[in-house]
Amino acid sequence: MDLISAYRALERPRVAGIMSGTSADAIDISLVEIRPQERPQLLYFFSDPLPLKVRERLQVVFRGQVSLEEVTSLHWLLGELLAQSLLKMRAELKSKGLEERIDLVASHGQTVWHAPKSRSYLGYPVRGTLQLGEGAVIATRASCLTVCDFRPQDLALGGQGAPLVPWADRLLFYEPTSHRVALNIGGMANITILPASGEVSACDTGPGNALSDRLAEIYWDLPYDPQGQKAAQGQIIPELWEELCAHPYLAAPAPKSTGREEFGAPLAERWVERAPEAGWSPYDLLRTAAAFSAYAIALHIKRLAPATHEILVGGGGLRNQTMMRELAERLAPLEVEIRSMESVGVPPQARESMAFALLGDATLRAESSNLPSATGASRPCVLGKIVLP
Repeated sequence: MDLISAYRALERPRVAGIMSGTSADAIDISLVEIRPQERPQLLYFFSDPLPLKVRERLQVVFRGQVSLEEVTSLHWLLGELLAQSLLKMRAELKSKGLEERIDLVASHGQTVWHAPKSRSYLGYPVRGTLQLGEGAVIATRASCLTVCDFRPQDLALGGQGAPLVPWADRLLFYEPTSHRVALNIGGMANITILPASGEVSACDTGPGNALSDRLAEIYWDLPYDPQGQKAAQGQIIPELWEELCAHPYLAAPAPKSTGREEFGAPLAERWVERAPEAGWSPYDLLRTAAAFSAYAIALHIKRLAPATHEILVGGGGLRNQTMMRELAERLAPLEVEIRSMESVGVPPQARESMAFALLGDATLRAESSNLPSATGASRPCVLGKIVLP
């Protein structure tokens, strides 16, 4: 029996979902047990910080200031690092007397460029996306069947290639008696709308933590603003606020996606350059960034899901108390309960890596796992590329 057939024959396969998010601060792994006719079960979560020098080089890559040689080197190095993190998790499971079996690895890798909008190149319309972390390296080092590179097939069908987690959100969070929104506040923020009717839709709302994280790094040499404490000491900058609220992304119809190219470090750095002449303080910039992320989230929920009863929040933004207070205030007059994904059994930091575990399982079963209502693709499709060990 071949490896794919053997996987499909398993009663409860164990899948390791691996990813490094927009913030590029750590490799997160969720070991998930797939249970037929039941919600998937998280067995173990493992997070391995990326080495500082790798994080620093990734920030340079994000700005496009690198050679093809370096991009290639990082692609292979990240494959090695993703594999090493997986092996570390296996060792930790063994040291705790837990079963270390992994039947499938599903690796999203590290997105370094995402350009879903068509643009002219050499006279031809092109679109594209690039995730680093070579799947062949992971499959070989871990001796495990591996699925990687999930975005391109959706993009080839005219979709945005993002967001991809809504298909998994339906498995994790759908409740037929409630209108729910699953909100992830990572580097970017995205919502999955889960009405009781079951008609799932989704989109990116704009920035999540990316702007705040870069400001905290520039001004205080911190990876993020702990609990939003520094943002709480600032005030919203009126002229910058007006600029942000006029951003065309907010008015664009869903489905849509965005990334660091629009709302990442380069934008934060432009603010820093303007700050001395404009008289903007670091605390005010942080407050404006946190408030705008919350405003964009609330705007999209009120526009696309006004009947929402519950918002289940995951991602690092959940820890930013200033952002969460802004969100609660800006959702008015909606009467909605905001709570952590933890309350329904999904640790906030594990949601995205769990989602890719589920996407990888769907790939092995030849099941469509994009949602055209979320990505804009012309039809459902099977995502990802399969690599044999």
